[in-house]
Amino acid sequence: MPKIAIALCLVVLCTFSYGQGSDEYVRVYGQTLSAKDSSAVSVSLLYEKLPYYDDMGMIKSNSEGQFEMFLVKGAEYDFKFAQSGFEPLTEKFTVTSDNEEGGEKNVNFYVTPEEEPELMTLENLIFARGSDQISETSYASLDELVAYLNERPGMVIQLEGHTDFAGNADANMALSQARVEAVKDYMVGKGIKKNRLYTKAFGGTQPLTQERTDEAKTRNRRVEVRVLRR
Repeated sequence: MPKIAIALCLVVLCTFSYGQGSDEYVRVYGQTLSAKDSSAVSVSLLYEKLPYYDDMGMIKSNSEGQFEMFLVKGAEYDFKFAQSGFEPLTEKFTVTSDNEEGGEKNVNFYVTPEEEPELMTLENLIFARGSDQISETSYASLDELVAYLNERPGMVIQLEGHTDFAGNADANMALSQARVEAVKDYMVGKGIKKNRLYTKAFGGTQPLTQERTDEAKTRNRRVEVRVLRR
């Protein structure tokens, strides 16, 4: 998946006195845009005036990427961006003018998306022995996956079931299919649409290890999440 950066374009215009005291404020406005295709992106950004943090706030651009805020002219601000799916960012920006006549300044902030794996194993997912019944202790892990998908409404995944390779191959295939279907049913019950969830069973055909210890068998019994579309 190509990396996408988000350019936060700050346009500083229209300097004027604002509020109490002698501080001169600047109306700062602009858009938050995707550097990939210049489409609008809605993000949240925390700003804090340095060095004493005596002016701070949180702004969120709208669905068209538009935002505005008022900052003290000549002051240095610390901007922090923290949003799921992106690497945290801390940048500094001084509110000055590029020229005396226009009172205008442009600043770009670039936010890099986190690297996301194409295949993930559902940790702490436990079934009753030889059954597709999900243990209640597994609900927290499944709820994390539900939250993950809710934050990425365009993502489509495939739930892939695996057993160990001991026993009857056909029975293992059927069990792995039943288990991924049980996971799918749980997620649908939590509000995830069915058309975002595919399932596939592998039985014991793709073990992580060929060892026959109890620990190795536990490793081979797993449900994996494969990202089909982001």
